[in-house]
Amino acid sequence: MTLPERLAAYHAADGAEEYLDEYTKLHRKISDKRERKLLDRYFERIGSVSTALDLPCGWGRYMPMLRAQGAEVIEADYSGSMVAKVVDVFPNTPLLGRMRCFGHKIPLHDQAMDVVFSMRLNHHLVDPVVRREHVEELFRVSSRFVIFSYFDSASLKNVIRKARTKMGLSKKRPKNTLRRTQVQALAKEAGFKILEDPMLFVVGSGHRLVLAERI
Repeated sequence: MTLPERLAAYHAADGAEEYLDEYTKLHRKISDKRERKLLDRYFERIGSVSTALDLPCGWGRYMPMLRAQGAEVIEADYSGSMVAKVVDVFPNTPLLGRMRCFGHKIPLHDQAMDVVFSMRLNHHLVDPVVRREHVEELFRVSSRFVIFSYFDSASLKNVIRKARTKMGLSKKRPKNTLRRTQVQALAKEAGFKILEDPMLFVVGSGHRLVLAERI
């Protein structure tokens, strides 16, 4: 499937329904539980905030957590169907706004939001330049905190994947990754300090969950 085809499928109404159904699966429930445990810790550390950008919002699974911090939330996603699904799932929840945009081209001014929240997007970005630009945009738009995930190039899962592919044992391509040192450098350049960046799971996942604060 080409990139335009993937984007079109994601934008389609049935794509939003499939994404919603995906989180009924056991492995998704396990990873979601771990993510929420880490995020609860992050939000306790952050305290109250005024505004938050949730990008990509999907069907809004993390929006209640952001609102629990007192934030008025903008729900944003490349998929217009996903943004619409938020209203279907949370019909009585007021939002600061909704918008459709790319993660590396956010139509908001510098430091527009207290918190910028971007879970499980970076590893879907095939172009390494776009992966870097995505992180840069998150830092640009945040006035206080950034929470996001990325796939660590040095993770056990990625190292094994690359080794198996090199030996001809797998036809799967390497994951779309960032180096931990690269993310740390981008944070420093943007005036942020990374407070936490643990692995979601040491075995079975290559994702790191970052909490960074503007200094």
